[in-house]
Amino acid sequence: MTKIKTVYDLLKPEVKLKLKASARDYSGAKRLKYTLMSKYLWSQLTVNEVNDLLSYADVHSWKLAPYSFMYGDNIIEK
Repeated sequence: MTKIKTVYDLLKPEVKLKLKASARDYSGAKRLKYTLMSKYLWSQLTVNEVNDLLSYADVHSWKLAPYSFMYGDNIIEK
């Protein structure tokens, strides 16, 4: 039986690496990490959670296309 991947499992390696580094320093990043581990679809994330992910993973929103916000393009692996 295969394990269903969470949003955290689907994060691109560079995003996950930066989030892990932030989680060592900030409790908010640690909470976000566990939140991502509890959700299975990008669409389950709130706007605040996506905003926190961009902040803690050091992803520049101005470099992202609108589809990145809606569907997680360039943030999670499909």
